[in-house]
Amino acid sequence: MSISEDEAEKVYPTEYWNDGSGCKKVFAANTDDLQEAYIRGREAPPSDVEVEAVAKRLCYLSQPPLWFPTEPPAEQEKNLWRNMGMCDAQDEWLDKARDLLETARKAVNE
Repeated sequence: MSISEDEAEKVYPTEYWNDGSGCKKVFAANTDDLQEAYIRGREAPPSDVEVEAVAKRLCYLSQPPLWFPTEPPAEQEKNLWRNMGMCDAQDEWLDKARDLLETARKAVNE
């Protein structure tokens, strides 16, 4: 289950009829409801998971390749991020990532 699916299940848990059938309850939604849900999702502030993913990637892309070249890129990114934590540099990257994501979200709202 993806993070967004997990979050959606927590906010809007699946409801079943109490008749023992195991059938899910359904509700009627019109296009206005669906459009509003879409807009709320697009305009939502970035989650901590999104911010960290962008921060890791920005950090990785900004560094000259100093690591062992046979290491897969995903492993290099993970190790670099761990090292940034040891020298207290993660917060700076997280701030940059949050700013970039918020800038992108604002562009959607204009």
